[in-house]
Amino acid sequence: MKRKIIQLAGKTSVISLPSKWVRECNIKKGYELEVIEQGKELLIKTETFKTNEKISMDIADFNEMTLRYSLSALHKTGYDEIILFYSNQKQVEIIQDMVKNLLLGFIIIEQNSKKLILKSITLDVEEEFDPTLRRAFLVSISLADSSLGILENNPSDLKSLIHLEKTNNQLTSFCMRLINKGDYKSKKNIQFISTIVWSLEKISDQYKYICIELNNNQEKINKEIFNIYKEVNNFFRLYYELFYKFEILKFNEVSDKRFEIIKMMNNISIKNKSESRLLNHLNAILSKTADLSSSIFGLRHYDLKECKINEKPLSQD
Repeated sequence: MKRKIIQLAGKTSVISLPSKWVRECNIKKGYELEVIEQGKELLIKTETFKTNEKISMDIADFNEMTLRYSLSALHKTGYDEIILFYSNQKQVEIIQDMVKNLLLGFIIIEQNSKKLILKSITLDVEEEFDPTLRRAFLVSISLADSSLGILENNPSDLKSLIHLEKTNNQLTSFCMRLINKGDYKSKKNIQFISTIVWSLEKISDQYKYICIELNNNQEKINKEIFNIYKEVNNFFRLYYELFYKFEILKFNEVSDKRFEIIKMMNNISIKNKSESRLLNHLNAILSKTADLSSSIFGLRHYDLKECKINEKPLSQD
């Protein structure tokens, strides 16, 4: 929609608010609204009104994986109440497991022989995004370092780390939920931050696969592969540091580091299936971590002293 500018007292420019939005948000004379500048865009927000989006779905024909994918997607999409019509007790158990281990902020508020109702009991606010994302990074780093230490010394304990991957899933899912509900501070950078959150989940998945597949491993693993494991973990940590303190020299360092690690991988002589599986997962982690590069630059290039942004109006000719 378009609005004409009204000039008041020669200096103040005013636009009218859409009447439908005013009614829905119960805006009254004297209310304060938050106005956020985003380049050439203005975002007008009110914290006095939050939508309560509901969805109903018949899941009778869903198998386990379809149900898990679907419910995860509905949570991330931003629904506040999810009504599910189920057909068997197994589906109920899956939903209960997801509420416990993935759907952060949701509880089951009603259940009968055919229907379950899930509801969000948390306040989804923009201020929660940054600390939640940082925790997701730190949990992933903890999973990376702990899995290396246990694999070197006592592989039978690897499965004890699976809870860290579940925590990461909770945190990244909550971040995606906030993004999709419009509770991320910069609309312009949504694609960049979404890519980073998604990649964090996938990187953590690869560490989980290592813990599952190499738990109780009896085959000897070459010490050089453990060195590669350590380098891959350090590579991931560098990206964490880069995200929170962006510098071109460090960006150059991680770009060069990737090729050094690839060279190390190519020079390894694989002796058994455990080494092969481990290297495959480490290679996937390396690749998915490197995929963060463009998104981190897109988010952080404004902070560079080397960057000067000059915006000129388009020619009217």
